[in-house]
Amino acid sequence: MFFICFYTTIQNMDEYFKIFYEQLEASDLSPEAKLQLLASLKKVEKDYARMDFLHRRILKDKSITINILQETVIELQSQKNYADSVNQQLLEQKKLLEEQSEKLAKNLHALQLSYSELELFAYIASHDLKSPLRNIGSYAQLLKRRYHGKLDSDADEFIDFIVNNAQMMNNIISDLLVYSRVDRDKDLAKSNFNRLIELVKHNIRDTILENNVEIECGELPTLWVHRSSIIQLFQNLIENAIKFRTDETPRIRIDAYKRDSDGFWQISVKDNGVGLDEAYQEKAFLPFQRINHRDRPGSGMGLAICRKVVRLHGGDIWYTKNRAELPESGTSFHFTIPQQEQAVGQV
Repeated sequence: MFFICFYTTIQNMDEYFKIFYEQLEASDLSPEAKLQLLASLKKVEKDYARMDFLHRRILKDKSITINILQETVIELQSQKNYADSVNQQLLEQKKLLEEQSEKLAKNLHALQLSYSELELFAYIASHDLKSPLRNIGSYAQLLKRRYHGKLDSDADEFIDFIVNNAQMMNNIISDLLVYSRVDRDKDLAKSNFNRLIELVKHNIRDTILENNVEIECGELPTLWVHRSSIIQLFQNLIENAIKFRTDETPRIRIDAYKRDSDGFWQISVKDNGVGLDEAYQEKAFLPFQRINHRDRPGSGMGLAICRKVVRLHGGDIWYTKNRAELPESGTSFHFTIPQQEQAVGQV
């Protein structure tokens, strides 16, 4: 009872154990009892020390945990504030993009209407111009037949000038009509390109025979395309190769392969003509552009029509000079057509 009452008045356990040892030493207990009590006291002191250590460790860990939790809460709050700020910015950007998208859609619609009207105007203007131009050409031919050699040399020159320019203007108008009608064919048809080449060769059979043209074809693909436009594309490229020939026999080679990078088919039309400088890569495909050999016939619309056809199919077109170190080495025109799966028709 003495020790229990004494414990309740002691706040420092080290003092408690010190006093306890002193009281034990001064007590009248037998040596055996003292040893027994001393052993028990040391065990209690040891257990207390261990529990005190654990208690202090728990308090320390608790303090560390609380600090970590507080810092985590602060960090999470900071991140939440940042996320709210970013989200607000994204909402504002989304609203701005929606407004811009709406404006773009309106502008695109207006552009499509303008483009359609421009194509319709070009078609109507070209179509309506052909009739009076045909009359001019006919009367110029009539003048030439009746009065050539009967007037002076100046009159003969003037008549020839009218006839030639009327024919040139007729060719330009015809090509302009073809250009305006490229995308009027809305349907795709499954077409074998080797068979399309045969149709082209039939269309320009006289030109091929007159120039002894040799045309070789590799194994070409069968694709869903705007059939009439692709025929026009091949015909323009082949006629272009014949037009810009050298003194050698015109040789044209057509090949194709499927690209692994995007699955597009790449078709190449290679000739042995005068060659086209790669510096005019963009200008060559613009309407009414004649890069070189202006003395040769043509309206400058052929390559423009080719590019419009290729872009109609979602592809691209370009050219390379076969041997850049030679002035006349021929040109290779390359264009791409995507692999499409659509059952519209078959040829």
